[in-house]
Amino acid sequence: MRLFIKSRTPAEESITGKLNLLIEGFSRQQVVPVEAIVRSLDLVPDFHLESLREIVYLPEYARAAALGQPGLPCSRSKGEFVQAERRIFVYAFDDPGMFFQVLYHEIGHFVFYLVIGSRVKKRWVTQIYPGSSCVTPYAALNASEDFAETYASYLRRPDVLERDFPEKHAFMHDCVFSGRAGSLKERLRGEPGRESPVRS
Repeated sequence: MRLFIKSRTPAEESITGKLNLLIEGFSRQQVVPVEAIVRSLDLVPDFHLESLREIVYLPEYARAAALGQPGLPCSRSKGEFVQAERRIFVYAFDDPGMFFQVLYHEIGHFVFYLVIGSRVKKRWVTQIYPGSSCVTPYAALNASEDFAETYASYLRRPDVLERDFPEKHAFMHDCVFSGRAGSLKERLRGEPGRESPVRS
């Protein structure tokens, strides 16, 4: 078990509180060093992780109901964001690239459902996603999967996303990663001094 505490400036802490995130189970695997996992979270803005409780490696508990989509290259579920628990479960990965894609994809689901505001989400669902090219075949399933795959691409290959999908890159940059009050849910706005521990 590893408690991740992201470094913040005193000014950031006074605005949003302390960020704690439990990272558990990854010492049982040999594919990605735990330190690399911790460092990878530094690419994610603090406010994207703020109420996420835990990221857990549980290869033995992949839910039968989450076995992916028939006909797609990766038909077995690699990870899952459980909204009611505010936890991300990582079930399977064969190499570091796959791990980071799964990790950022599931964080993308967390951001889509619990961080960005309804107007921003509605814009993605009604204007950005419909009729657009998707960054991966899996992203074509629905607007939520497209958002999560685009989010992962923004963190992993921003130059490719900007070149090949400029409208989606601009949306991520301006509406998702900016942290502007108009793009966030009400609970994240203007609550100075609020303590928000992110742990289980």
